[in-house]
Amino acid sequence: MNTAFLRTAALIALIAVATAMAAEAPAAAPAITLQTTCPVMGGPINRKLYVDHEGQRIYVCCAGCIDAVKKDPAKALRTLADAGVTVAKLQTTCPVMGGPINRKLYVDHEGQRIYVCCAGCIDAVKKDPAAHIKAMEAKGVALEAVPPTAP
Repeated sequence: MNTAFLRTAALIALIAVATAMAAEAPAAAPAITLQTTCPVMGGPINRKLYVDHEGQRIYVCCAGCIDAVKKDPAKALRTLADAGVTVAKLQTTCPVMGGPINRKLYVDHEGQRIYVCCAGCIDAVKKDPAAHIKAMEAKGVALEAVPPTAP
């Protein structure tokens, strides 16, 4: 066979493999821009004031904005999306194993509840709950508040 033909065939094969590999490469994770401003008044958010809507947490700046968000959560979500903000999602996966959470298994830390998937993950979270909270918040995950105890 002709040497030029073999080189050309090898080059075409190499290009085909590289193209196939590039097509199969996972897409980069979208950038997360956490919410810092209220969708109603535009002021800085207060992380203790929020409305949970369909698995998403919408933070507001003051108690007066809560009713506005409850009245039209879709409008608040559109405002945040238009600003390029990633709305916090309520926790659905275990911070240790990544599986679905079991709402009967959790660790409470500084007023926040960290759910896990199994009893084996409780000890891992207890070793450094603050680190797990920080990692989840960086991914846009909002934790539930520890429910108040009955008097």
